[in-house]
Amino acid sequence: MVKKGSIIQFLLKGMAVGESIAYLPVREQEKLLRGKSDHELKWGTQTSLALTTTASLSRGYQLADVMIHLQNWYKKRQYAPMGTIQDVDVVTKQALENYTKNRDILAAGIGTDDADSENILSRMLPVSLYLYHQVGVSFINDEPAMLMLHRIAGLTHNDEGALVSVGMLSLIVSQILDGHLISDAVENGLAFGFEYYSRHQVFVNELTAFYDLNLPDFSNIPADKIELNGKASPTLEAVIWSLLNSDSYTQAVEKSLIHGHSNSIVPTLVSAIAAIYYKDDLVLEFGQNLVSKRVITTVIGQAESSSRFNLLNKPTNLG
Repeated sequence: MVKKGSIIQFLLKGMAVGESIAYLPVREQEKLLRGKSDHELKWGTQTSLALTTTASLSRGYQLADVMIHLQNWYKKRQYAPMGTIQDVDVVTKQALENYTKNRDILAAGIGTDDADSENILSRMLPVSLYLYHQVGVSFINDEPAMLMLHRIAGLTHNDEGALVSVGMLSLIVSQILDGHLISDAVENGLAFGFEYYSRHQVFVNELTAFYDLNLPDFSNIPADKIELNGKASPTLEAVIWSLLNSDSYTQAVEKSLIHGHSNSIVPTLVSAIAAIYYKDDLVLEFGQNLVSKRVITTVIGQAESSSRFNLLNKPTNLG
């Protein structure tokens, strides 16, 4: 049974709602956010990948199982029912094809610059919850936990820049889960991220991409100064900017749509993170209009039943 108001429910439904809103015409977006629309909401690839990852982690962490779940999504349309919008990005497709050919989990991911892509961010949000609930906010001090984070991302996107973006996002989310205000969560998460990645030579050069995000007045920059180019770090900038300049779930989504007319991933991520921060029942109301919502509620139920995403469950191992 799905627990009303659980963090994993807010995350996954928030993500599906955000992705669906991004696909709507502007007029329908505005009507929906004013509560004057019951438009059918069609979610897509980003939500499917997050569901896939959640379903695997609900069974405990096994890297091979995460890959099997990704393969089943790609080849069998698991967690991608009819009526949803599915579009496999080039990097993910190549990585999954690599695994099909070679059966080498650690060598499947793409390590070229193309893999420094925003397409990795959404499916890693459930991993952030898993690590927080299994290890705690200090998972940055747990090398097996950070290795797990990087390896799950690296199944497809194994570029250092993508891995640092995933780490920064996860550390910010962990601070939100720990009860901090958005502004403090961003400041703390970035500080921990810079400290961690500066200690690992392979990642040091990637930190320059996060200098603007780390500025004290970052929230005051004009939205059009954030140049989205498909890479992970600018998308993270747009997500954080939207959250910092909002006081409610609805406002956060509205801010994200400033970037979202040409980018569906920003609203997807903002809606998911704002949902777990504000815990606005509006997310659950919007969720009633999602197509194929039984797929989502089934995965949520599995996650909650597993206790691996439960706030009070913090064993020292990752199993």
